[in-house]
Amino acid sequence: MFPGTPVSGRLSAAALRRGAVTALQHLRTELHSHRIYPAIVYDEGQPRLVIGNDTLTVWADREGMFFCWGAIHLEQPADHAPADDLPKVARRIAEQLGQHYTEPDSPQ
Repeated sequence: MFPGTPVSGRLSAAALRRGAVTALQHLRTELHSHRIYPAIVYDEGQPRLVIGNDTLTVWADREGMFFCWGAIHLEQPADHAPADDLPKVARRIAEQLGQHYTEPDSPQ
């Protein structure tokens, strides 16, 4: 494969996007403990989580280092946080959902 070709460009973009996909999958699992079950969707290859019929959308940067969330994908996020503290991010998202928020399941 030669750099600068269309194939190398697509492979490069896919490799960078992998960080975002992985981070969103981990966040999705963490949100399950709050009884929040987002769908993973892709817009033109860009992954995001959709919660409650577009009530809230969560996306990550390509490297999966930061999460952003808001009502409209990629526009003025309502909030953002580093991806390295999944429980805190999940709790903040759950709190923002308000009436849909439930405490995490306690281990038994």
